[in-house]
Amino acid sequence: MARRGETVILAAGDFPKKGSAAFRILAAAKRVVACDGAADEYRRRMRRWPAVIVGDMDSSRCAKPKCEVVRVPDQNTNDLEKAARLCAERGWSGPVVLGAAGKREDHTIGNVFRALDLGLEVVTDHGRFVPVEGTARFRVRKGTPVSVFATSPSARVASTGLEWPLDGVRFRNLYRATLNRASGSVVTISSTRRIYVFFASV
Repeated sequence: MARRGETVILAAGDFPKKGSAAFRILAAAKRVVACDGAADEYRRRMRRWPAVIVGDMDSSRCAKPKCEVVRVPDQNTNDLEKAARLCAERGWSGPVVLGAAGKREDHTIGNVFRALDLGLEVVTDHGRFVPVEGTARFRVRKGTPVSVFATSPSARVASTGLEWPLDGVRFRNLYRATLNRASGSVVTISSTRRIYVFFASV
């Protein structure tokens, strides 16, 4: 089984800043699957080609890419989902998504919640979105900002280690459990449906 971060899906949002957790994951990745136009920026910044470029190829300016190109013209899915499907088909489990945020807010929201549907972790320059279904335990710094997003109103969530516990919270809207924070060094969250837990970088 692949280790976390061994495969990276690089979307075409803001390129990870040097020194950030996202940049360290990108630099250490065994393989990078670039979503269409993200390949150009990866080539320019990292001085190498990704393992694969995936998408409808309406954004990339690479005339003769020196790597595999998988053209998927389907307009009913975005390039991030196309890249995730390719990773699944090839057995590249546990890809981490980078470059999902920035440049356009509609793309950011679409990328983040498409990744949630796919059960993928998203890391940005400002934190990470971790999908949780069942129970997960996290080691964090006390005071770390934490937000929880549930797309299903039927999600039943419980927590320990948060300033404001989530037990009994009814997710009538997407932002019902944002702007919390860790009360100690360990946060445990459980949910009956897949949710996104965001931990801000501190």
